Amino acid sequence: MERNYTAFIFKDEGGYTVSFPDLPGCISVASTLDGAYSKARDVLPAYLDVMRAENMNIPEPTPYENVVLSEENSENFVAKVLAPAKMPGQMVRTNITIDSYLLEAIDRISTNRSAFFNELAEQEVKRRTAV
Repeated sequence: MERNYTAFIFKDEGGYTVSFPDLPGCISVASTLDGAYSKARDVLPAYLDVMRAENMNIPEPTPYENVVLSEENSENFVAKVLAPAKMPGQMVRTNITIDSYLLEAIDRISTNRSAFFNELAEQEVKRRTAV
């Protein structure tokens, strides 16, 4: 599942700062505006991974149209953008049929079959749905 969090980009001395109103502390900096857009997409998943690892509550994103810039922060405001973050779904047990030799090969390179198949499936879905 993918969630989109709103980010604000501000111009400051020497570059740009990206912040996420729903996630205080999730901040990044860049020297260019393009870099700021890119950093918004990079920092968000990493920040959410840390929150998950520390068993912190991850808030639902506020709808884009409801996120309003406060007047005190408006002076250096440049842009309001959406940054996507992939959220893990619930794991579901499933049974598959696979060639025994292939399964032995997988077991030689991986200690966790479920993780192996999950990672492989994710990569293949990305490859097949890439635009």
